[in-house]
Amino acid sequence: MRKLSKKEKRLAIVRGIITFIVIALMIVATIYFLPMMTKLSDETYRAEFKTNISNMGFKGVLIVLLLQILQIIVAVIPGQPMEIVSGMLYGTWGGMILCLVGILIGTALVFYIVRKAGVNFIQLFFSPEKIDEMKNSKIFKNPAKFELLLFIIFVIPMIPKDIFIYLGGLSPVRPKRFLAIATLARIPGLFITVFAGNSLSEGSFTIAVVLVTTFIIIGLIGYFISSRAQAKLEEES
Repeated sequence: MRKLSKKEKRLAIVRGIITFIVIALMIVATIYFLPMMTKLSDETYRAEFKTNISNMGFKGVLIVLLLQILQIIVAVIPGQPMEIVSGMLYGTWGGMILCLVGILIGTALVFYIVRKAGVNFIQLFFSPEKIDEMKNSKIFKNPAKFELLLFIIFVIPMIPKDIFIYLGGLSPVRPKRFLAIATLARIPGLFITVFAGNSLSEGSFTIAVVLVTTFIIIGLIGYFISSRAQAKLEEES
């Protein structure tokens, strides 16, 4: 077994700390939001809930926006819960706009930080082996095919997208094209989760369950399609 260098040990410790913090935040969020979601079946509570959100004004918008940006930067945080919460708080269209702005800002920050810091920043979240595997693939070195793969990955819900956001900063894809793909291709999946959140806030639990179930099924099918597409693009490169 290969002995880890001091740098690798430090990175492993940092990744462990980040993972612990994220898990702790997810537990706290679950404890906070789960009781709230169960109470949304009560019409009186829903009216009170919406009034409280309105009273928060710009402060509430800013908090949700910052959380969405954080979700993009800290790659291990899942995005769907944040999207559902955005729909619950600000409706389908307000939640979508808020999420898209946060996604764009977060993606741009990651992209330019990686362009500046290089692989060192990515290693805070992903192992060197995983990074090397992606960087050494034929698709990664072909801008047109890498853009096509990015679109497939980002347009299909439930597929892990995190490492591709970070790899964008190392890829030959131009910044504007990368940011456009990484943001706009998410809209179909984003609409489903935000609309599900809005349905929950309206007390339409059946609609929310159907949407989330559909979302998961599409994601599983999409994962199979994206894997086949990635293999095919790799063969053609």
